[in-house]
Amino acid sequence: MNSNFSTIEDIENPEYQAYLSALKASKDEITKLPGNEDNANAHWREIEALELNANFIRVFALLKAKEYRNAWNLLERCEIACKFLINNSSSDFQQRKRVTFIEEMIEKYQSLFPYCLFVSPGFKVGYYTCGICGHKIRPRSRCEHQKGKVYNGKLCLHEGHDLEALEISIVDKPVQKYSVMHNDSTLDFSVLEYLVSSLHNVFEPWDYEKKTMSFPREKFSMFSSDDLCPCRSGSIFSSCCEHKAEIEIPHIDFYFSRKPLHDENEIRFPY
Repeated sequence: MNSNFSTIEDIENPEYQAYLSALKASKDEITKLPGNEDNANAHWREIEALELNANFIRVFALLKAKEYRNAWNLLERCEIACKFLINNSSSDFQQRKRVTFIEEMIEKYQSLFPYCLFVSPGFKVGYYTCGICGHKIRPRSRCEHQKGKVYNGKLCLHEGHDLEALEISIVDKPVQKYSVMHNDSTLDFSVLEYLVSSLHNVFEPWDYEKKTMSFPREKFSMFSSDDLCPCRSGSIFSSCCEHKAEIEIPHIDFYFSRKPLHDENEIRFPY
């Protein structure tokens, strides 16, 4: 099957669904037979790569639909999938299956979200067991399986038991990115909206550079003296840029590999 699909229509195609189901059924049968670990692991890699590509396509569709929180959460799932695939495959496989590209793009997309505060729960774990053999893991008693490695078509994870909640912290660099504190209705997603409206598909390469740009003072007439300054210094407008002839605000230049779907020289004023 051609794995260079790039749209929601591609992954909803019955041919794709049938191929993925057949791969999973084949892996299940192979894992039951002795001496087939390499083949089972190859099936695992193929399935994970297909599902990673499909989820990355879904992220793009969610962004286009302005379902930003769902897109953010699915990006985290893609990020985790990339980590495990990279840990269990060759660089050639990662290039062929677009894992390397997706990993790079995930970080870029995430950096453009306006989320900056997250909830981080802290737990005390009674003990862990190996997800492959069930061995109870102790400092001086470990099994032969390594966490994050694939064995006979199954990913080894450590399972926590007897968890006790200890604390909840507010952080800006979370372990669990899905634990966003913000109300999306209060946030500005215009940068992401501009980006996805420019791209032909999710696998089109792009890059960006964060800069600043100056605009005449009169363009900021909607700001009162007591508002936060549009330069985003965190200061009050009256004590920052209110009396300047021009106000310098954050700006992003995008670089596209194809002519964007709208005017590439368009400059959007964010206020």
